[in-house]
Amino acid sequence: MASPRLAALLLALPLALGAGNRAMQAHAPEPTDTSVERYAGDLGRSDPSDRLYAARVLRSRLRFALRDAARARPGSLRQDEALAALDDFEGIVAPACIEALVTRNVAHHCAAMLGMLEYGGAEPALRALLEPDADSSCKARRQAERALARLLAATP
Repeated sequence: MASPRLAALLLALPLALGAGNRAMQAHAPEPTDTSVERYAGDLGRSDPSDRLYAARVLRSRLRFALRDAARARPGSLRQDEALAALDDFEGIVAPACIEALVTRNVAHHCAAMLGMLEYGGAEPALRALLEPDADSSCKARRQAERALARLLAATP
């Protein structure tokens, strides 16, 4: 037969564990926002490292969405999600990238993304990036040339 002390301890154990768990939940950190909207907003931030990180994340996600849209079985959930992500990129990221083309450290990423999306509204901004008096890097000019070539090839 179990002693009364052991029985009381076994009965109190779930209460003690539950109270500790609630105390830990109260001090849990907030989940990080990793949405496309947040990273598109980060393209316009003043911190260069935040801008560059956002551009890299968005470019990577765009490559995955393009790959899934092309390779997935037609009508599958994977392809539908990829096409929805591409719609988000065209509506949210493309306008933010056009504004960010004047920012030196993310211009090449944005030019590449606009070319991958074959976003027709970006043509004047990409041409401005190729101007001789534009303050842009060689990478940005090269990506702008590739983006314009893709845009012209996609236009009937």
